[in-house]
Amino acid sequence: MIKKNNYLALLLFLLVGFFCDVNAQKFEPTVASMQQYQTPEWFKEAKFGIWTCWNAYTVPAVGDWYARRMYEEGHPHYNYHLKNYGHPSEFGYKDIVHLWKGEKFNAQELVDLFVETGAKYIVGMANHHDNFDLWDSKHHEWNSVNYGPKRDIMKEMQDAVKKYEDQGIRWGITSHLERTWSWFQTNKGADKSGPYAGVPYDGNDPNYQDFYLPPDPNGDAKPTQPTNAPLRWREEWLARCKDLIENYDPDMFYVDGGVPFPGDDKGKTGLEMISYLYNQSMERHNGKNEAVMCIKDWTKRMPNGEWGYYWDDIATLDLERTRLPKIRKESWQTDTSIGPWTYVKGANYRSATEIIHELIDIVSKNGNMLLNVSPKADGTLDDNAYKLLKEIGAWMKVNSESIYGTQHWEIPGNTTQRIVKKGNNNLYLSVLEALEDNTIVVPYLAPKKGTSLGITSISVLGSEDKLTWESTNKGLFIKIPDNLKFKHAIVFKIEGDSFGDYNEALLAEVNNRSSELKVWWETQRVTKVSKGYKKVAADGKNQTWAINAENHVVLLKDGKELPVGNLKARDIGASPSGVICVTTTGEVYINKHWKIWWIELLKSEKTSYTSPDGSSWVKIPGIKAKRCDLGRSGGVWVITEDNKVAYYATNKWNVLEKEAEDIGCGWPMQIAIIANGQLEKFEGTKWENLGGNNLKSIDISVRNDVLVTLDKEGKIAVHDGLGWHAIKNEESFLDVSCGLKNDDETIALIK
Repeated sequence: MIKKNNYLALLLFLLVGFFCDVNAQKFEPTVASMQQYQTPEWFKEAKFGIWTCWNAYTVPAVGDWYARRMYEEGHPHYNYHLKNYGHPSEFGYKDIVHLWKGEKFNAQELVDLFVETGAKYIVGMANHHDNFDLWDSKHHEWNSVNYGPKRDIMKEMQDAVKKYEDQGIRWGITSHLERTWSWFQTNKGADKSGPYAGVPYDGNDPNYQDFYLPPDPNGDAKPTQPTNAPLRWREEWLARCKDLIENYDPDMFYVDGGVPFPGDDKGKTGLEMISYLYNQSMERHNGKNEAVMCIKDWTKRMPNGEWGYYWDDIATLDLERTRLPKIRKESWQTDTSIGPWTYVKGANYRSATEIIHELIDIVSKNGNMLLNVSPKADGTLDDNAYKLLKEIGAWMKVNSESIYGTQHWEIPGNTTQRIVKKGNNNLYLSVLEALEDNTIVVPYLAPKKGTSLGITSISVLGSEDKLTWESTNKGLFIKIPDNLKFKHAIVFKIEGDSFGDYNEALLAEVNNRSSELKVWWETQRVTKVSKGYKKVAADGKNQTWAINAENHVVLLKDGKELPVGNLKARDIGASPSGVICVTTTGEVYINKHWKIWWIELLKSEKTSYTSPDGSSWVKIPGIKAKRCDLGRSGGVWVITEDNKVAYYATNKWNVLEKEAEDIGCGWPMQIAIIANGQLEKFEGTKWENLGGNNLKSIDISVRNDVLVTLDKEGKIAVHDGLGWHAIKNEESFLDVSCGLKNDDETIALIK
């Protein structure tokens, strides 16, 4: 019997060991291994985090990216620096760092305020692209303990968050270092004109190379991730990230883009860092990964990894200052801000209402919101930021149960409402606009014929007033008392017994986008170009460009044609970043309105083509195309002569295995095509077919990302990513383009 018990004990030991090993299986730095990642439950339940982007940029306090732009001759940041500090050959960014003291920074006071505001995770920015670490870095001398504030900012914030561990508040870190190698290379330049022409900026001083970096051997100074970062830099980046992860134990980590690095690395170093994060978390949490890794799917901008790589399921999707139009099954996050990313003197902040509405919308689509609030150089918030957080916090104190721990419902809601569920017995309905009368109508919340939703009670969060309501097969009708005040949003708690048997037809009607898109179209400023023109393009400078009957590129102004020399083209596109065309022989030319780095690096012969304002057109060699467009951020996309989709980046054309007839670009990274007469939208790793029939032309609205199409009969139809609306027009149009006029969206059409 004793021997038998020994055998049983041994068997039990082996089984326990086996299952522990399975549960604690380590992540390998491969895509396949890391696709076992699942977003931790704490993050799914938290929904709302607050983040501080704080560094030496707050000393001049004129805007984000100061460390780069102060070295770009003519840029407003360069001009400000010249006027207030001197020439960057004599007073550089290192000297700005010395001016940054953070003398009033109190991490505990900030964290207390963020928790009071309703944040369930607090995030600190450990470094930006400026190569300055805000912790006691073991691998980089230029850090906040040695220079500037001379304090371990990350440690102070981490310790402040620990005070709230028993309340489930989590700690996170963002690192923006992956772009630094190329982004910070502007400090290696010199003025091209003026009294300091040819005088090297201080970034050329070898005594400060640890901070300013060695020069890139290929002159790579793009704001994206470096084209081919040297091994030395990749190893340093990894060591600094591991230092953060090991010694500051974040439950959330984030890089400002996709998985680093493009080029020879092909994302291997980034995968190693992420696997290290997950494995460290498992060691600290009994074999369970509690760490959230957030990455951006910027393959939509450049599919070959120029902004970093993206693979489904290895991490949690992060979107910057944008959100999804519909429910996503997997968790995701929007990172956004109350205003500029770093403190700017006199900046306007968003309203509490706008931020609360964004949070409600994101949560209804299964997402989280990470809200940035940047302190001043001294470490304190300005009065307006403080009051804004207090106002958000007051709303959250009453309504947070409709945010935390909720799940998406069947649909997000309709135009003025959002709805989520909690468990099987509670729904939360958020009403986003003040009521014209005392009745709330929820047309999509109705039972199937002959059934009941099982609603037992409805109340308003924060109010003890009794409500009367009626659930019918035409929807839910809620009467509210006259004294109920509307501020930001009213939330109704709908309780019941295992909701179900919804009228699916009424749910489907919510997805009918026709009425909303009709209103959107009616608000557009439409410019109709007379017959005789072949192509039209509206830019962001109140200008309309066209290709006339003789194939000349012209600017249409005051009823006149202003030609671009003898430039002849078969297609033309435009955006706020410039104008692009494909010549009658298939060559691509661009006239940029601002600096576009992948064009600045272009080694192209000078052309004789100039716009009416005197600006020159540059040839982008290496391809033959027939269609083209230009994104708002300067992305150049074309359809080649053999019908392939292609884009320009890192001094070369990148041709995709995708065929199309026309292409349109939006902001910040929307690409859509007409393929086989149907509309398709680029989703980074795949193309999503949105339907349509016999389509021929496409462009994307500048502000709202509405896809505007023409079919072969010249009829207009629009799509917002959720549904279609056909525009009723008696006229037939030849071409369409979207732009801005006096900062308002405009549509240009050729009759």
